[in-house]
Amino acid sequence: MSDLDTIDVSHINFASTVFPTDDDMKLWHSLSPAEQRAVIARKVEEGLQSPPAQKASKAEIMGEVLAEMKHDL
Repeated sequence: MSDLDTIDVSHINFASTVFPTDDDMKLWHSLSPAEQRAVIARKVEEGLQSPPAQKASKAEIMGEVLAEMKHDL
């Protein structure tokens, strides 16, 4: 077990998964370096444990995005 495994970061959640919001940046900068490393390690582990992405063409992806956009309107 590494030191990162002993740091509880389960309560730390960011609003954005791609581009950090101002609040996300404030939260990130409020964390200690050890907490930042633990958050990164948690996200890496989540990615490794998730199923592989299904292959899709650009056209399929764009079709899904456009369909979602129309649905949200």
